[in-house]
Amino acid sequence: MTRLNVLVAEVLDVAPTNVTDDDGPATLPEWTSLRHLELVVTIEEAYGISFAFEEVRAVPNVGALREVLAAKGVAA
Repeated sequence: MTRLNVLVAEVLDVAPTNVTDDDGPATLPEWTSLRHLELVVTIEEAYGISFAFEEVRAVPNVGALREVLAAKGVAA
């Protein structure tokens, strides 16, 4: 389990063991548009980075979030 999975689980109020790279709004009913915004802010604060709107507006899953972070030089 990674730090990103734990952050996602905390924001969505699900068990960290239930969060995989394939999970996103289509597979987790808790991942609403409001929670998506909360998740973005939480990740920005946790990793000390900022996202451009285009980077995160339509992230399909946790794996894609991980890729966006990697592009910023963050191991997640």
